[in-house]
Amino acid sequence: MNVIFMGTPEFAVPSLSSLAKSMYNVVAVVTQPDRPKGRSKRPCPSPVKIKALELGGEILQPANVNDESVIKQLKRYAPDFIVVVAFGQLLSSQIIDIPRFKCINIHSSLLPEYRGAAPINWAIIKGETMSGVTSMVMTLKMDAGDIIAQKSASISPDENAGELEKRLSFMGAELLLETLDSVATETARYKKQDEKKVTFAPKLKKEDGLISWSKKTQEIHNRIRGVTPVPGAYAFYNKNNLPETRKRIILLKTHIHEGCRTQESIIPGTVVETATCGIHVATLDGSICITQLQPEGKRAMDAQDFIRGYKVASQDIFTA
Repeated sequence: MNVIFMGTPEFAVPSLSSLAKSMYNVVAVVTQPDRPKGRSKRPCPSPVKIKALELGGEILQPANVNDESVIKQLKRYAPDFIVVVAFGQLLSSQIIDIPRFKCINIHSSLLPEYRGAAPINWAIIKGETMSGVTSMVMTLKMDAGDIIAQKSASISPDENAGELEKRLSFMGAELLLETLDSVATETARYKKQDEKKVTFAPKLKKEDGLISWSKKTQEIHNRIRGVTPVPGAYAFYNKNNLPETRKRIILLKTHIHEGCRTQESIIPGTVVETATCGIHVATLDGSICITQLQPEGKRAMDAQDFIRGYKVASQDIFTA
């Protein structure tokens, strides 16, 4: 059976790889155009394009997949399925209606929860302990189609968005093949989404990574995990609370110690102590331990290296 695959980020690569090894024939890969990246701003291919070049075959990179010329080209492939995994463009009804069977989407949440561009991030930010992947029939309304199948996964207490995304990407690849098989053999069961249970996961902005220390410890820990590695958690470190020493710091890993409490008089963001585990920073209801961080423009480092290099001491402060 012929399949057109649409995807862009690393999350979509295992699905493309699994398809290429299966009984299904990938007739074309559609991905986003090359984008400027890094300080050089050189156009760089998406992870899906890199994998597609390795596999061989036709690659399309339309700025607008719904352009009439693109639609005509997609129709010429006469696909049985169109598979969409984190492609990054909304599809028109003309494209959704092309395949002989259906347009299938793999979404990285347990729908109807967390519809949108950043479901993994928001699940962690909101403190969820379970996540998963959903296969569904594509409709014009974003992530609102009938559910075909789901796989669930627990979220570890210190797991960040990047780590969970990697696990779910392979789970999604397994679910994709199972879904195609069930649809092709007419054994799939379709379930309407409960609109009363819908929640949303909008795309994250850079400022979503700015940490407010006046929140509860668990909220801060969840926020840091949820925005790591992208867009990244950050705060500003002030030596001796002096404005002229202010440095932007990327916060990579934190840990919550059970029973860790601070005096109510300590201002949130203040360094309570430095310990073998890391830097203890005051929060609204206790403290959080920073174990790995990265000064802007420098390499990532363990907290101990930062403590020695910057001579971190009690009463230094992290601010928003």
